[in-house]
Parts: sequence; C-alpha cells; structure tokens
Amino acid sequence: MTIKTKKKAIWMGIITLLSVTLLAACGGSSDSSSGSSTESSSATKKDTLYIGLTNAPGGFNPANSTDTSGQWILRMLYPTLLDQPESLTFKGNLADSFETTDNQTFTIKLRSGAKWSDDKPITAEDVAYSLNLIANPDVETSFGVNISSLKGVKDTGKLDDGTTEISGVKVVDDSTLTLTTKTPVDPNYLKEMIGFNIYIVPKHIVEKEDLKNLSSSTFATAPTVSGSLYKFVKYEKDSYVQLEANPSYYKGEAKLKNVYLKIVNGTSLVTELESGGVDMAAGGGIGVIPVSDIDTLKKNSNLTFKSYPGFATQFMFINNDDFDAKVRLAMTYAIDREAIVKQLFRGNAEVLPTSYTSASKYYDKDLKAIPHDVAKAKALIKESGFDTSKEIELTVPTGNKAREQSANLIQQNLEEAGFKVKQVSFDFVTALANVRSGDYQLGLIGIPLTSDPDQTYLWSKSGTTNLSRVNDPKLEELIAQGKASTNMDDRKKIYDEIQAYWKEQAYAVGLYADYQYKVQSKNLDGGIKEFWVGSLYDMQDWTKK
Repeated sequence: MTIKTKKKAIWMGIITLLSVTLLAACGGSSDSSSGSSTESSSATKKDTLYIGLTNAPGGFNPANSTDTSGQWILRMLYPTLLDQPESLTFKGNLADSFETTDNQTFTIKLRSGAKWSDDKPITAEDVAYSLNLIANPDVETSFGVNISSLKGVKDTGKLDDGTTEISGVKVVDDSTLTLTTKTPVDPNYLKEMIGFNIYIVPKHIVEKEDLKNLSSSTFATAPTVSGSLYKFVKYEKDSYVQLEANPSYYKGEAKLKNVYLKIVNGTSLVTELESGGVDMAAGGGIGVIPVSDIDTLKKNSNLTFKSYPGFATQFMFINNDDFDAKVRLAMTYAIDREAIVKQLFRGNAEVLPTSYTSASKYYDKDLKAIPHDVAKAKALIKESGFDTSKEIELTVPTGNKAREQSANLIQQNLEEAGFKVKQVSFDFVTALANVRSGDYQLGLIGIPLTSDPDQTYLWSKSGTTNLSRVNDPKLEELIAQGKASTNMDDRKKIYDEIQAYWKEQAYAVGLYADYQYKVQSKNLDGGIKEFWVGSLYDMQDWTKK
C-alpha cells in the first residue's frame, strides 16, 4: 500500500485534529487551546498515543538533524545499533553485540531477521552505507564528528582525500562488520557516538537519491521506509506528526498502533494534559511545561508527575568572531543566572558553571559558576576597549516561554553592565539556522548533551554544532587528549581541565539546565524515563488502559 493510499484511508480518523488549530511553541504560537471534547475523547483510544511537543521538528533527515524534536522522532523511524536505557549503560538494539579486545577494532554482529518496513533485510551493508553516507563530501551532515575517530576520515568526519569509502569500516558478512579507529578509544565513546547516535538508513532507498540535495528529498521530508518502531504517515507543518506501527519491527510490532505528536505551545500543552487531549508531554526540552503550571499538574489525580536533573541545556551562544574573551567574560558576569533560575523556574533548574550538567558523570562539582557581578563586568568591558555604543543583537527563538522571559532578564542585565542590546525574534528553525550559519551575535539556543563527555561537536573548529564559532588551539589539544584516553578515571581528569579552561574563556554563557518533567496520564503504561534520550528503548511495549 502506498503512503498516499494510507493517508486517504486514515483521513476520517484525523479529521478532528485538522479541525483544531495546533500552533507550534517554537513558531510564535498563540495561547489558544486545542483540547476540544471530541479530541479529548479520541485520545482515550487504547491503540493511539498522543504526545505533546512544544518544539516543531526541523525535518526527518537521519544524516543531518540538529534539533532535539527531529532527533527524537527519528529514533521512532530508524534503528540504532545500541540502546542506552541509562547514562553510559548500553544494550543491543539492531546490534546483538558490539565488542572489542584492544579498544581500537570493534566487531559488531547484527540481530538475525531484522527487516525494513518494505520487508527487505537490514544488513551490515546498510550500517556501512550509513557511515559512508555521513563521510561523503557531497552530503550535508550534522554527524561528522560522531564518526571522526574512525580510520579513513578527517577530523570533520569526511573521507580522506582520494578515497571513496571509510577504510576503518569493513563488512565481513550480512550480519557482521568491523569498525577500526585511528587510535584506541574508550569503548563507551564509540558506543555512544556511533552505536547510539547514528541512525541506520536503508541503502536500497537512499542510494537512489541525489546526495547533494538529500535534505530536500522525499527520503528526508516524508520517508517511505523505516526500520524502527513506526512508519511515517504525515507531517502537517507546525501542527502534528502522524506515525503508524511498523509491523516488521524486529523487537515486535508496537502495541500502540498510532502516534500523533501534537505541536502546541506550553499553555496549550497544560490544557491538553488536563483534558486528556494528549497522553504525555514529550519532555526533554521539547515538551516544555510552564513553571507556573507545575503545581497544578502535580495535584491532578489523573496525571503522573516526576522531575529530575537532565542533559537538556540552555546557552547564550556568543559569536566568538565578534567578541573576545574579556567581553565574553563580561557578559557572563553581567547575567544574573541565579535570578533566572529562581524567578522563572522557582528553583527547578540549575545554573551551568560550564557546559556540563550535574546529571553527567564527568561534571566537576567543585567548579563553581561565575557569579553575578556588575562591577566586574564593567571593569572587563573597560579593559577590553569594547565600544559599548555599538548595538548587539540577541537572537531569541519564539515558543519556549521560559526562554523568551529569560531574554528580557538577560537584556536588562547586559544593559546594566553597559552593553546596548536589541532582541530579534524568529521561529526556532529559523533562529537555529541563523546561529549555525554565523549570522548572529548572541543567541539563545537549547542543546541536548550526550552522556559521553566529548563535546567536539560543540566547541571544536571541526564541530558540526560549533555555534559559538570557537577556534582555540589549546582547547583542540585538550579535546584530542580526552578522546584519546581509554578509561573513565583518566578521562575525568582531562575533562575537569577542559571545564576549568572553558570557564576562563567563556565561549558561551551556560545559562541553565531546567529539570526534566515526566508528565503523563496514569492510563499510560510506559513513557519517558529519567535518562530522557534513552526513553524509547521499550516503546514497543507501551500500552494504554
């Protein structure tokens, strides 16, 4: 059956969704609620899961995805080699085993019988193709750094000159391949960067595409073949994403046959949770609950509510091409981050001393955040010689209420120190694109961090998400040392040093990591876990009463 036929067949089933205005939280949406009585009753269907999102996905390209919403949905569509149910605890997903004896050559054996949704087998050739796709110089990707440790690619993750395939990737047979790194690495590093974070794509589908324009292809915008829990049905932009269960899924067909990810603003998300219009908030910084509504949801007897520290962060990225270290430090001293946490989150967040949260096993608990000190900020501005008559633009994505409110406090703080600041607002996708391209000065962007401490992708000149445009040889050397170390104790010492140096250089301002909330109907058996990004490992077994 074609996707077009399926869409027609389910049209009546989603007509109530189309009759309600669902506005994206990341696109300047209004506060209108979409929790109609008709829709609320439809959410009680035992085979349909309704998830509330406050950030719209930027797309569905498994080779190039930088937004958390898109990455989370991709996990429902494409397999990864490994699951990570808890931080730095890995178990097999597509891979039955992921082993090494020397920390440099890793042998991966795939589970038998795995198939794509079109019943074609998932093989080691698909895994090798997925890695080579990222390494292809013609392919725009956000995952280059993830494979940069492999033999045969540059630090950017692109192929060595004069080669057409990654020399460190070898297919042994249909169910076995080996990965060889340039130097020995911590096994957990490779397990997270490649095993958990690289989506495996169907070679027989992607190889037919124009790889130079992959991001605009049907494969990347409305995929027809999946290999994970669900199949893509439809994306009504800034309204909802519709998925249906993949009967060929190797862990077993999902018990919840349909998923609607409804894109709403924070106020509407609360209304939907209370009315039953959605079964759960997505959490993880993409299903954001306004702090003012937390107590109300906690008291709702129909909902489960839990909170815990997580890996979702908010930064004020600073374009390092425009501002030197003294100016960046002045900005850090100027911003009252404790006030942001207290006023906007009522203490349900933590200030970031650097770029690690307390949920990380590599977090340096002895390193304190730079305090709010206006006098120190003014002194640093004077030392730097910065021209404070120049207006600075602060890019603010719309939709996340707390982030928008923090922008007002940040602007006020910076102006108290002597800076002249103007806010410019865009929907999240546009704001992120501007910041990624370097077309900004200051920008408020949320970043999901990984369990592994390597942050090459954020702060290295080769990083695919180097939003601050950092180019610091000393930091590059420290990052390389951290990647080269093969055990946690040695790596911890190196990353403590990285955090201290990062704090001195203030490449960005680590604003806060708001606590993660699990808010869902008590009728849902399943849902997100404390380690949010790994929550979907058992989604095929989720049910509704």
